[in-house]
Amino acid sequence: MSEVANAKTLRDLEFERLRQLVAGYAASPLGRSALVRLMPSAEPTRVRAELQAVQEMGQALQETALSLGELEDLEPVLLRAQNHLTLEADDFLQTLRTLRGAQHCRVELAELQGDHPALRALAHQIQPFTELEGAIARTFNEEGEMLPTASPLLRRLKKRRRLLEERAVKKLRALLSSPQYATLIQEPLITRRSNRLVIPIKSALKGGVECVVHDSSDSGQTLYVEPTSVIAENNEIRELDSQIRDEQLRILQELTGRLKGESRRMRETLRALARLDSLYGRARYALAHQAHIPQLNEQGHLKLVSARHPLLDPGRVVPIDFALGDEHQGALITGPNTGGKTVSLKTVGLLTLMTQAGIPIPAEPGSEIACFELLRSDIGDEQSLEQNLSTFSAHLRNLAGILAEVGPRALVLIDELGAGTDPQEGTALGIAVLRALLRSGARLMVTTHFGALKHYAYRHAELKTYSVDFDVRTLSPTYRLLPGVGASNAFIIAERLGLSAQIIADARHFIAEGAIRAEEIIGQLQEEHRALAEERTRLRRSQTRSEQAQRSYEERQQQLEREQGKALGQELRRLSQQVKKARRELETLLHRARRASDAQELQAELRRLQEISGELAAGQDRLEQEAADRALPAGELRPGERVWLVPLNEVALVRRALDKERVLVDIGGRRIQVKRSELRAAPPDAPRRKPSGWSGKLIIAQRPAPPLELQLHGLSVNEALPLVESYLDRLLLADRGQGVIVHGKGTGTLRRAVRHLLAEHPCVKSFSAAPLDQGGEGVTLVELD
Repeated sequence: MSEVANAKTLRDLEFERLRQLVAGYAASPLGRSALVRLMPSAEPTRVRAELQAVQEMGQALQETALSLGELEDLEPVLLRAQNHLTLEADDFLQTLRTLRGAQHCRVELAELQGDHPALRALAHQIQPFTELEGAIARTFNEEGEMLPTASPLLRRLKKRRRLLEERAVKKLRALLSSPQYATLIQEPLITRRSNRLVIPIKSALKGGVECVVHDSSDSGQTLYVEPTSVIAENNEIRELDSQIRDEQLRILQELTGRLKGESRRMRETLRALARLDSLYGRARYALAHQAHIPQLNEQGHLKLVSARHPLLDPGRVVPIDFALGDEHQGALITGPNTGGKTVSLKTVGLLTLMTQAGIPIPAEPGSEIACFELLRSDIGDEQSLEQNLSTFSAHLRNLAGILAEVGPRALVLIDELGAGTDPQEGTALGIAVLRALLRSGARLMVTTHFGALKHYAYRHAELKTYSVDFDVRTLSPTYRLLPGVGASNAFIIAERLGLSAQIIADARHFIAEGAIRAEEIIGQLQEEHRALAEERTRLRRSQTRSEQAQRSYEERQQQLEREQGKALGQELRRLSQQVKKARRELETLLHRARRASDAQELQAELRRLQEISGELAAGQDRLEQEAADRALPAGELRPGERVWLVPLNEVALVRRALDKERVLVDIGGRRIQVKRSELRAAPPDAPRRKPSGWSGKLIIAQRPAPPLELQLHGLSVNEALPLVESYLDRLLLADRGQGVIVHGKGTGTLRRAVRHLLAEHPCVKSFSAAPLDQGGEGVTLVELD
């Protein structure tokens, strides 16, 4: 299968420069090497996966201080290990730095918060090399010198050598400090010659000491001699040096073999590190250049919003908007030289290559790029004066090759179609090429100066026309890309640059009247497009101001609702306390009524009971009415939150939000779906049902019988305590002297809160934990007065 872009297209669009730019954001040679080799893919699944991985890396960089360790390309080291018996110390130190850097990356990725599947998969591909790292660290210091800890034998040999050298040095110092040899000594120092310890003496007095001469000074005045008293030590030191070298060579060979044995796993880790740094470099490039990941499609649609050429100065480049493929198969761009036609062409092509290579593009969110199988270009230097036959021939050869390759999933970019030859023949060839490309199904983007090509594109349903804007008053391009046909403005430019009116008039005379009229119409259309663009800009600004005003209004409204809710909450707490006080007084009166000694006392207590119950009902009515009018707080409803269900006049527990409009709630163990608009904020300690007015024994008869046991599993303390109080009320009203509260063991928080309430309740005679076979500390048995 052909590559997405051939060498000419990559060169035309300067993809190599782009890769070098992105590679500069990598952290290591591994990542830079991977990025300069990056190529676009024609497989949508692969492109999407690549863009998703880059997006994950960008999120990780924004959420954490993610950094990659010290990474180097170890492939040359692995090749040397394969082809040589031993590696050098620098090779092992380079390996150690990279392996430690790899583990640093592994730890950094493992500590990422959130969902990063691609990065976590890479972390699993980075393998540990604990034993090899430890062996290298025990063998070399940071300067690359082999340590005595490299092996037990090396440690013994080094120790023996050190002792021998200390003995020889001691003997030589004694000789240097002896008065007997004071006249012989040239200088009181110990040095080495031929790796043997020697001392300098005067050459004229060499017969004064038994020694072996090893060297002399340039002047001949000094001899470097080895006294016979240290010959034995020097001999043994040399033997030890030979043994040490043999042991060091053995250690290097063994360590090289261990590294060679890990070469397969190390190459897998290096590939993972190279990909990781490649993603790191692309994500850093995106953050530095305000680049975003476009939507990807397979239908050949292109939509660029405020797209910028990535190789131009960000402070000076003018963004363009461009769309193709939805209603039109191709686009034709017209306008004067130096107006930005070629830059627009290259921008579209280069951003397409970037997307298919997994690189975010410098365009605003909402941009869309198609995944093409082929991208081919014919872009020359429009400033060139070498429009001769050979250039035209090359142009035609390239077009012939493009027409032979392209199909429905191809994008073709042609700059100055038909240029370089006779205008009439060039126009005819240009129209023929356009027709052939349209028949192939390819998407195409073409620039031209030829009027006939403009006319053909303007009238063709599959071609959309664009023009680069040019300010004829200042004779400078604006580089904006506008819908519609543009004029070359040659006469206007010539006139502004000082060409005489007579020459301009002669030039106009030699152009057909229809052509002149077309240029005038095009000029008028350009002015209309410019006016429409300015109007769109004004409307966008107006819309932005309106949206800001609306946001400000909504924020102020939310603030007022919060303040109102706070005040309402205080009033609800006051009413709740009032209701609670009335309920406890009612409980006390019930207790006293049951214990009344005669009928007269019983009647008095019942009258007082009726008064208090009326106050209780009125307070509850006010409380519930306030709750019914209280709006829910903004935001998502939390599971377990108490709310007031208006249609049923009951408190319910939120289980979960089904969607923006519907909520699943729990009422007395029954789960039902309700509308969010039917919910209000529940007041503190609100009863689960709205009681009816008090009328003697009627309220007692209307209340349902209390359950045998109260289940509090899964409730918080704030949710459970009102239910316990209600349960005790119902036990009292039903004249039942015992109750069972099931709260579970858990952490003990709920159990302690329940028993504290029971201890404070005036109608509770006693309470205790249930027997072990009935739940133990997870169940509390209650006895009422």
